[in-house]
Amino acid sequence: MARIDQAHPDDVEGRWFVDTRCVRCDSARHWAPGLVEMDSEGRSFLARQPQTGEEEAALWRASVACPTKSIGNRDTARPPGGAFPHELTPRVFALGHNVPSSFGGHSYLVVRSDGNLMVDSPRFTRTLADQLDELGGVAHVLLSHRDDVADAERWADRYGSRVWIHAADADAAPFATDITTGDQSVADGIVSIHTPGHTEGHVVYHVDGRWLFTGDTLFWNQRRGELDVTPKQTWFSWDVLADSMDRIADLAVEWVFAGHGKWHHVGAETYAAQMSCLGPEMRAYGQADWANKPNTMFGWY
Repeated sequence: MARIDQAHPDDVEGRWFVDTRCVRCDSARHWAPGLVEMDSEGRSFLARQPQTGEEEAALWRASVACPTKSIGNRDTARPPGGAFPHELTPRVFALGHNVPSSFGGHSYLVVRSDGNLMVDSPRFTRTLADQLDELGGVAHVLLSHRDDVADAERWADRYGSRVWIHAADADAAPFATDITTGDQSVADGIVSIHTPGHTEGHVVYHVDGRWLFTGDTLFWNQRRGELDVTPKQTWFSWDVLADSMDRIADLAVEWVFAGHGKWHHVGAETYAAQMSCLGPEMRAYGQADWANKPNTMFGWY
């Protein structure tokens, strides 16, 4: 629950507030841009009270997604309806309930006739589980890498799901049923693609020839209006990450769904154009100079 006694000093007056326990994961600002903004240290504060029902709903989603529960409403402790799952595009849902152990990373559900996919793991809650029951449960839990395992084992136990992770990161999920060692088909229309860089065992998942679930490798930088990477959080190798960007540049991608950073309907042409340049630009800049570019994503660790 948000702590009113720790409310951010820059919060505007009104029913909604943000406390100072924020860990700079950016997730609330993805859900409520313009309402929740960033101070000079990367922490969120409430810049404006909601004026419409749509803005009110956006703040409720931000509050439920916030891993530190730092967004509060002085009048009501719980959202009037289920904030999540929230459909981003037909059959793809954001799950909210972001977890501190995943540093606030996003997770997703893809509804498919041959079995639903959970990509990375949200916090396990009974309310969210009831919602997923209605959507058909989870056949596969697809883990992008070691950092975003969270409550995956509890979700897998509930639904008897297969759990996928790359061998280099598999020690973080000893309960996984399927260990990949390279690019591998998960099921018809679902491919796990090895994209080391952030971690050695990072993978992305290309689904139905149009959706790319990118974990911590690639995201839409809404402040710069372009696909971007996270130099400060590239733990394994910057050069290897640039090679990984080259490897996925030729994929057919309409939407990018990031674990950290913003999801976005990029469109196939924009994706192809920007990705053809991203790897070469990363090598030209280098990791340190990329981290100093304007509007580089704040650290979430």
